[in-house]
Amino acid sequence: MPERTEHTLLYVKYVDDALAEQGVAAVEGEISGISLRILARALPDGRTSVAVSLYRRVHRMRASGKAFHYWTSEKLTSMARTKKDLVVLREIDRRTGKSTTRHVFFETMVESWIHGLSGTLQQWMRSNPQARRLEGPEPEGVDNAVDQAIAAIREHIGGLPNWNDRFPLLKDDRQGRPASVYLPYLDAHDYAQVAKNLFGVRAYRRPLAREVERLDISTLSWFAMFRGLVPVDWLIDAMGTTETAGGRSLMRELSLTSLQRRGIRSILRRTPQPVLRRILKEPVHQARRTLADAADCTAHRLAVTRDLDLLPEIIAARGQRRVRGSRDLEHLVRDLPAIEHWHSPRGRAAQRVIQEEIQALREMEHYNREIRLLPEGTAQVADWDLWKDEAFRVQALGLIEDRRSELMAARDRERYEREEARRRERIAKQAQRHQWALQTAALLDGREIAPGLSLVVARDAETLSRWGAMLNNCIGGYAGELELDVFAAVCEADGRVRLNLQITQSHGVEQILGKYNRDAVHELGEAAQQVVDGLVAMEVGFHSDALGMDGLRLPQRTH
Repeated sequence: MPERTEHTLLYVKYVDDALAEQGVAAVEGEISGISLRILARALPDGRTSVAVSLYRRVHRMRASGKAFHYWTSEKLTSMARTKKDLVVLREIDRRTGKSTTRHVFFETMVESWIHGLSGTLQQWMRSNPQARRLEGPEPEGVDNAVDQAIAAIREHIGGLPNWNDRFPLLKDDRQGRPASVYLPYLDAHDYAQVAKNLFGVRAYRRPLAREVERLDISTLSWFAMFRGLVPVDWLIDAMGTTETAGGRSLMRELSLTSLQRRGIRSILRRTPQPVLRRILKEPVHQARRTLADAADCTAHRLAVTRDLDLLPEIIAARGQRRVRGSRDLEHLVRDLPAIEHWHSPRGRAAQRVIQEEIQALREMEHYNREIRLLPEGTAQVADWDLWKDEAFRVQALGLIEDRRSELMAARDRERYEREEARRRERIAKQAQRHQWALQTAALLDGREIAPGLSLVVARDAETLSRWGAMLNNCIGGYAGELELDVFAAVCEADGRVRLNLQITQSHGVEQILGKYNRDAVHELGEAAQQVVDGLVAMEVGFHSDALGMDGLRLPQRTH
């Protein structure tokens, strides 16, 4: 295929050298140059397109602290005549990657977009009077050069089409929609031709033409999605039950985007006819909105999409009868495995370089912080030029890794010593508690504490278990504290257990309970106070919140 040939209609380029030579902090994000270019390109098929772009020279700072600049354009705009003898104006936003296309007609002021760009250029030149001209006319001659370029554009593109001449069925009736929506009406003088354009020559029927004349273009675009997928009689029946836009205004919603139409068509092509018939029976606004949501995750050109080739298998596995309409179909589409599309726009390489430099700068700063903690002369402080040396960087990162290993070993050793000290302290406390428990048990065991009542100290877990069974309490669960705390029972002369006691070194008596964990007074009555007095006389303390002490008082000790 022959290459495109370009012819420059206008090229204006100015730069401000004084601004570019300022310090790094002053030029970060500054614009030191501007350029307006208008090109006429001869396409291989003989047509001509005109491209207009406004470039700016932007200054940035790398992570290393060095400044750099690049030329970038905010919008790229082009105009061309299509094969159908229409004129299309296309704008591409370089920052977002979004492209918008619209048809222009005789009544459209197409020169405004060029004058807007030239106005931006002249405004920058007025704010930078020291700017130096590299290409194009002097500042006072830019307006004349732009007018001459516009005249040349008209010669290359030719006259703009007239809407009423190209769309005779839609004279002065565009309803605020883009002209691309009405392309089925292009050069059509009756609705039979529109029906053939929408649904194909072989699918044409007279009832179909009547429905095309009655319905709104957005409704017709929805039914055109099913072209070639279902019998035309199904379409005629569905169109006949659909209200017109003049009724309840069902079609006042925004038209589908090209990506959504492509996604919906891809879904419908993979859907069996019985399911398509159920979708046709749904209200148009409901089915269109549902499938548009499904298409948003299948037809996006940058984000994650779905593997639609698996849709027929998923529908067959689920069963066609269980796919009851557009909502079920949308759920199946969303559950399909994801396919991630990688997009590499211009500037991605520069972004990657900047990110790598930022990471390297962070590593260098971390290295310089770490070596301050080392003895003087152990390591060399790094600057950016030194850090770019691969051998030095590998050596420095190895030093940091060794330093980190030493610190981790020191922390592990410190933690081990801390835990060992706590273990020894715990063993010492347990030995002290054990010695106290043996002495206290020897003091209390067998002592008569009240008339007919004596103390018995438990020596093993079996005794605690037997006491718990006799009094129906949980004292048997304290076997692990034997010989650390003192567990005693208040028994009658015949060996009957009346009360259980738990005595600790730190608090004294913590529990004094009878059968079913009843208070001592409920178990022994007045004799319970004699038991308490006897314990106090043997210098056994009581916890302030000891269990089972309701109704009892502690006598005052005499010193």
